[in-house]
Order: sequence, then structure tokens, then C-alpha cells
Amino acid sequence: MSCAGVDRCAVYADRQWLGRERKACDVVALARHLVGIQSQLPTTPGLAARARLADVGPDDVRHELEQTRRLVRTWTVRGTLHVVPAEDLPLFWQALRPEWEARWSKYLDNHVTRQQRADAAEACLQILARGPATRAELLAGAQEILDCRDEWVAYLFSSWGGVLKDLAYAGKVVYGPERDGEVQFVRTEDWVGIPELNKDPDDILAALLERYLLAYSPARLQDFVHWSGVTAKRAREALARLKGRVEVRDGWLVRAREDDQPPGDVGVVRLLPKFDPYLLAHKEKFYLDEAHYKAVFRQAADVAAVILSRGRVIGTWRAQGHRVTPELFAPVDGAVAAALEQELEALSAWLRQPVQTGQGRRSALRAGRTSRLEGAPPDQPDGCAS
Repeated sequence: MSCAGVDRCAVYADRQWLGRERKACDVVALARHLVGIQSQLPTTPGLAARARLADVGPDDVRHELEQTRRLVRTWTVRGTLHVVPAEDLPLFWQALRPEWEARWSKYLDNHVTRQQRADAAEACLQILARGPATRAELLAGAQEILDCRDEWVAYLFSSWGGVLKDLAYAGKVVYGPERDGEVQFVRTEDWVGIPELNKDPDDILAALLERYLLAYSPARLQDFVHWSGVTAKRAREALARLKGRVEVRDGWLVRAREDDQPPGDVGVVRLLPKFDPYLLAHKEKFYLDEAHYKAVFRQAADVAAVILSRGRVIGTWRAQGHRVTPELFAPVDGAVAAALEQELEALSAWLRQPVQTGQGRRSALRAGRTSRLEGAPPDQPDGCAS
């Protein structure tokens, strides 16, 4: 795609599956397409899916996390929590582990020694060999095994990640099932079957860059650096390995087979959750007027839930229970106001749904799609149709 004169908001919204018609696919296919969905808040992946998919319930993400285990919650890009397809875990581990070991984990060195980290990790795995455990249980167990109640032990099991991040980027630990609303951790080998992927980390990072461009192009190399958290040097090396597959056009990265066809109709209103992928994949916030930047990107790394219209952020929203309240940056025309009202009512109804497995609904949806999906283009994830 040529980037000259392109409406980036329209292109990006289309690539992000935020066109007029929601996609007929499941949350696993969406997480694969978006290369993960940020998940500091457990509600974000479900709300992100609802904004893009034709048939998704409030419980679908948890079902895939805890029942089918086709999705896994763990730390990936930028050292932040994401929900990703289980089959993609080796991609993230091998591409990003060098960043964790050489850069992201350096903050731990200000508080603990490498030997203390290793001792805590060994104790953690010993505890998890018995089954899922909460942070508090892991801390208590580690204190007993190490016969130590010094502050450094508690620090390594704090909510910042600590030794659990060490083990996550080593591919040994992921988030497991919730228990009474509290997160638990599990050994990866006990939770999901993962094929080995023994390749050069920079080759794997190149694959991650190509996946990123499927959902987020046109983008500049610094956008990929911003999204992934890797160094500019590693990003340049990854790009060099994609010669013939990714082109650089006036500084913009695009996949070689992309054409100049205009995007589909994006003249719609969508309510995106806090930390939605739409807001985080590019360094430049081209979809947001500078005057409203601080209303969306707030203090303490908080990112607001936003109202999107034609690919541009026109306001924020918040929910109390199932009551959804919008805060527009400026008055909107009648068509946008009507679409927003309809979307607010639809989201409120969605939030009122009782939590249930929904397996019958999902099975029926998949069965109804099968014939339409045959012959889907290679770039379209399995189980997806417009």
C-alpha cells in the first residue's frame, strides 16, 4: 500500500477488524490476528473482542483460557500481560527472552542478587509441581523452602512480576485458572502442550515483525520498537531478514504483497476498552487530536476506554456495572450520535449477560460458518470470515 495521501485511521481500523461488519470468528483467531491482546485488566480481551467480532460473550475469553486452554495469559511484548494463542507462546518466548534477560529485568538487580532469583525460581517450580498456586501461596511456600523471610523473597513475588516473569520468559510458567477471583500460576508443561521452537531469536523476531504488520501496517520501524519493546538494533536486524517479504516505502513498512485497494467502510462507532490494541501499536497517536491526548493516555501508565468513530478517537467511556457513560470531546452530528446511542445500549446489554460457558452457542456458530470459510485467503486466520 502506498502511504501517500492514505487515511491512516481508515486503513488501521480496517486492519484492526473495526469496519462496519463485525468478523464471524472466535476470540482465539482474533488474538492471533492482533498478536495478543493486552490484559492487565481481565476485562480488556473480552471487550476488545466484542468490538470486533459478531458473536462473542462476556465469558468466552475465560472459557478459552481455562477450559479449552487455546488461549494463555502471560507476559509478552513490552514486559506487559497479554492474552495470546497457546500455539504462539514459543514465538514470544524466543523473540523476547533476550530483552527480558538483558534489559527489562534489570530493575530486579537493584533489589536482589542473581543467586536469590535462581533460588526463588527453583522454589517456585517446586511448589507449582503440586498444582496451581496464588502469589500468596507461592510466597509462603518459598519462604518455607528457603527458610527465609527476608524482604527480598517478598519482593520477588510482588505484583510487578519478579521471579514469575523470569520463569514466564523462560517458558516455564503461565497464568492458570482463577480461584475465587484470585489469579493462580501453573507450570507451562502441566497446562498446555507446546511444540519446541529452537531457532535464532532474531529469526523469530523477524516472524513477529511480519505478524505485527498484518494487523498494524502501515507502520514505521520505530512503531514496531514502541509496540514490541525491543531495541532499534534488533528491530533493524529483524527487518533485514524479511527482505522480499516486507518493503520500505518512504520510511513505511508494508508487506510486499499488500496492494493499494482502499479499506472497507469504517464509518461506524465502536467502544474500545482500556488498553485496547488499537491505542498501543504505534508510537504516533495519529487517531487522536493532541488536545485530548491526556484524556486518553493518563498518569501512572493508565490508558482510557475510548469511543472510536471512522477510526478516530472522539471521546472516552466508563462503565459502572452495566451502566455505560460516554464523555465526548466535542459535539457530534446526528448520524454519529445515533450510532453511539445504539452502541451504548448494545454494550450495556452485553454486560448484563449472565456468565455461562456458552459452548453450545459457539459450536453452532462454528458449524454455521464452515462452508463459508473454505477457500479463505491465506492471510485470514482460520475460523474467520467477514
